[in-house]
Amino acid sequence: MESHSSDCCVSHEESEAIIGRIIDELRDSGMRKTEALEELLHAMLEAHRPFLLSELSEVPGLAGRDQATIYRLIMKLKDLGKVRQLNFGDKGNYFQLNLADHHHDYLLCHDCGEITEVPFPCVLKEVEKKLREQFGWKNLSHSLAFHGQCPACSKA
Repeated sequence: MESHSSDCCVSHEESEAIIGRIIDELRDSGMRKTEALEELLHAMLEAHRPFLLSELSEVPGLAGRDQATIYRLIMKLKDLGKVRQLNFGDKGNYFQLNLADHHHDYLLCHDCGEITEVPFPCVLKEVEKKLREQFGWKNLSHSLAFHGQCPACSKA
């Protein structure tokens, strides 16, 4: 069973403002505001953790929605840079809302599949900044995952 932890906390007011900005940007890109889109953004922002597609279809507000609809929304959001896709090896592809101020790296247990957020600021932010400044790269991002065995599995 996979578990996720996140210390990222966004107030209700911040959440509404962030979702409003995202929807405005999506409208500018020609995407329609739908109830499914709003529910998906709320679910991903409130949890702010990586999701498998199958997990998204079980989230309250999205439960009962056609998985193909959720997949199409995720792919559109990914194409527009609002969602990032994380590949955690054989665990599959995860998707997380891509917020500039909320980058996370992860610890992955190769035995039980636990995904835990690294509780320290990302050390690669300075590297990204230097790459942008010195080499002119734009829209630069990275994903970092540490693979190993969680404490519970190492005791077993």
